[in-house]
Amino acid sequence: MKTTLIRVLAGLTLAATALSLTTSPASAATDVDVRPGSLPKGSPPAVPYLHHPSDDSWSVVDPKTGMKTPFTIGEADSVTLVGRSGNGFLLRVHYRTDWLIRAELDKPQRTLIDGIHYQSLTRMSADNRYLLRTAFVSSGTQLQVRNAVTGAVVARHTFRNTTEPNPIDVSGTRVLIGGFSPARTMVWNWSTGTIRTIASRAAYAGAFGSDRLAAYTAKPFDSDACSVVSSISQPGTTLWRSCAEAVGAFSPDGARIATSPIAWRDDSSVVRRRSVRGTLLANYRNPNGVWVHGWETSTRVLIESAPYSGVDWLVRCDGTVCERAWQAY
Repeated sequence: MKTTLIRVLAGLTLAATALSLTTSPASAATDVDVRPGSLPKGSPPAVPYLHHPSDDSWSVVDPKTGMKTPFTIGEADSVTLVGRSGNGFLLRVHYRTDWLIRAELDKPQRTLIDGIHYQSLTRMSADNRYLLRTAFVSSGTQLQVRNAVTGAVVARHTFRNTTEPNPIDVSGTRVLIGGFSPARTMVWNWSTGTIRTIASRAAYAGAFGSDRLAAYTAKPFDSDACSVVSSISQPGTTLWRSCAEAVGAFSPDGARIATSPIAWRDDSSVVRRRSVRGTLLANYRNPNGVWVHGWETSTRVLIESAPYSGVDWLVRCDGTVCERAWQAY
């Protein structure tokens, strides 16, 4: 009996040692202070960004050419850069109701969509060919695929309002969509008119190009909501699961993710850098606020970070090395 007990205790010790070895890299992840005032100034972002040097001056900077494309908005308006559109850019202007404009160098500014409900979604496909938009109509919520340059509707499908369709990306004539009641991930093919459910979770982030998918098990503000990362091609195989964090953005190659707390469940003072399988690589912290902006490259992430006072900044982090990239508006 004594010999057996010794063997059992030895086995438990070895198991505990093995567990500590597998978990220690995550627990040893570096905390990085991303308060802009303490960081060196780096080069401007390698993705399109807003330039707002004065109250009445707005433009989008093209990092490929360095050229600034000006646009105008009202004094009380705010604006979000939606994405590149051919040789120009799409911007969503916010006031009492929103509208979508297209700005292109040396061409008149155009309004593509007017009267957008504040809860309606506007998102570019990963290849910048299409604008994905939701609109509230009398029969439900309509998902529209539009040409990103002309604004013309390419395809549309109306869902029940309770579905809350969330368009994620386009590949060919296939649209990746998340939805609720019940939670599910769908692929709509507008050429064949078919809608196929591929997972019993609601997609909220992902891309066909990198074969990555992030989905909620329930509405994010529900206390039991969790986030699951998988591939689109094999949505039933879980790569990582968390009931505290959600994917803010996948890296272009799909190997890394930047996360924030699910629905602000914790707070907005930390962004975490992880491998796609969840290994914790770095914690980016700022008690004044920090948010995922997106990835510049497959290793460099852009984070919106608040200083002690004044405007926010875009902070570039490559691993644990960070620098100020540009002011965020």
